[in-house]
Amino acid sequence: MRWYCLVNELKPEHADDYADIHRTAHQTRWKTQLDALRNAGAQNCVVFMHGNESILFYQCEDIDESFAALGKDDDNNEWQAFIASWFAGTPKFDGSEKVKPLEKIFDLNEQLDGFLRQ
Repeated sequence: MRWYCLVNELKPEHADDYADIHRTAHQTRWKTQLDALRNAGAQNCVVFMHGNESILFYQCEDIDESFAALGKDDDNNEWQAFIASWFAGTPKFDGSEKVKPLEKIFDLNEQLDGFLRQ
């Protein structure tokens, strides 16, 4: 299982909306997105906010395969259409383009064990 980290900029006027919808997903119509993520192979997905940046940590075998599976899920497609205009850029979470995760340059536990895994 691998961890991936992605940073996406939100339009400042939608940062609070984005945070709120993620905080309450399990209580709203968007709770189906939780199953969509799991069914697409996500073992874990954690989102942090830093100002108007969304910092996503995603754990799965292969993020491109996982996002391609999400792209075939109707609930995910509805979710993506709903929040798409909130982003400053146009990130794709549907497998239509290769994911460009951040490069890991330090991992305390791995380096204590004598290696660094990408």
